[in-house]
Amino acid sequence: ARPPTPAGASSVALRPPGGMASGETCFVGLAAAAALGVGGLVHRRQRSFRLSRRVLEKAEELWQRMSPTDDGKTVTREGATKHFGVKFGKLSVDCMFDEVDINNDKAMTKEEWDDFWVGVRRAGYSEDSIIEELDNMLAGSAWVDWRDGRNPAHPNKAVSSSSKWLRK
Repeated sequence: ARPPTPAGASSVALRPPGGMASGETCFVGLAAAAALGVGGLVHRRQRSFRLSRRVLEKAEELWQRMSPTDDGKTVTREGATKHFGVKFGKLSVDCMFDEVDINNDKAMTKEEWDDFWVGVRRAGYSEDSIIEELDNMLAGSAWVDWRDGRNPAHPNKAVSSSSKWLRK
């Protein structure tokens, strides 16, 4: 049986059986928890990361440019293609959806989007690096393959991050 999700929660605390030291808890976004199944096994200890206002504003700007649905909660492949266009369109959209659309329903939710950027930060990228790449994508560059443990659709063709701020 799954534990209930608190009303209005954006993350769920998971305590894997026998996994962590006394009292330690992992926090994962609800989208990730749904993909794992709340109460699923999450065995490694994770630090909690919060993104700065600057990163959140840039990520929101890119989200808005991808033509979200009327309620603002979902971006479809068609909407994303409107932003990425013909220059990098299909490859960028495929790579982005493979990394962000956790439940593979062919639509990214705002929650999946926000959780993705927290995951990029957790993977060791600096906020300056994230902002630089968001600026590049806003200016028309391709989606980058963040080295965050998620795999894009075309790993041999995905554009790797060229940021001078790459994690060490």
